[in-house]
Amino acid sequence: MHKILKKICINENLFKIYFEKKNLSFLPGQHFSLSIPGKSINREYSSYTSPNEDHIGFLIRRVQGGIMTNILDKMKIGDGVNIYGPYGCFTPSQKQLLNKQIIFIASGTGIAPFVSIKKTYNIKNYKLFLGIRSRSDIADQDEFDQNNSYYCISRDDKLKQNNHFRGRITKNLDKLDYIDSYLDAFYMICGNSFMISDVYDALVNEKGIDPNNIITESFF
Repeated sequence: MHKILKKICINENLFKIYFEKKNLSFLPGQHFSLSIPGKSINREYSSYTSPNEDHIGFLIRRVQGGIMTNILDKMKIGDGVNIYGPYGCFTPSQKQLLNKQIIFIASGTGIAPFVSIKKTYNIKNYKLFLGIRSRSDIADQDEFDQNNSYYCISRDDKLKQNNHFRGRITKNLDKLDYIDSYLDAFYMICGNSFMISDVYDALVNEKGIDPNNIITESFF
C-alpha cells in the first residue's frame, strides 16, 4: 500500500495527488492501476512525476458520478491505495528525443505523461498543444515554456494571452504552422479518444504527417 504524501488543488474539480514511491520503477509516459483497499474498483492513471523523483504523483479530474475520482478527492494525507504497474509503452525513443522536435498534443489530464517525459529527459525542442475547458484547468504552466505552449480553451471567452485560443484542439490545428518543419516532427497525442481520432486523422490526411511519427495514448 502507498500512502498519500501530498495533495494540491488546482480548481474545484482538478487536483494533483502524490504517493509514496517505495520500489516502483517505470519509464516516463507509462501508467499505473490504482485501487482502493477493500473495494473492488481500480482505475488507470499515467504518472505525472518523473521516475527520478522520490514520490509518484497523478493529475486527477474529479468526475461527477465517477467512483474512483471522488474517493481520491476525499482521501486525506496518510490514507493509502494499492498501485500496480507500470503498464504501456507511451514513451519516445532515444532516437526520437535526439533527432526530432517533440509535439505534445493533449486534452485535459492527458498532459500528465508529457510532464513526466519532459521532466525526465529535460526536453527543450518541443511544442505543447493542450485542450482544456477553461483557463483554471491550466495546471502546469510552470513546467512548460509559454513561448512553446498553446492552450485551446473551449468554455472560456475571456482569453487575454497570446497563446490562448478559443475552441477545441481540432479547431486550432492551423497552429501547427507555428512548428518549424512540422512534417519532420514526432507527435505524441494523449487524452480523450475522440480527440485523438480526430487529431490523428487531421495530421495524416490534411497535414501529410507520416503515421510512423505519431504515437497515441487514450485515457477514455
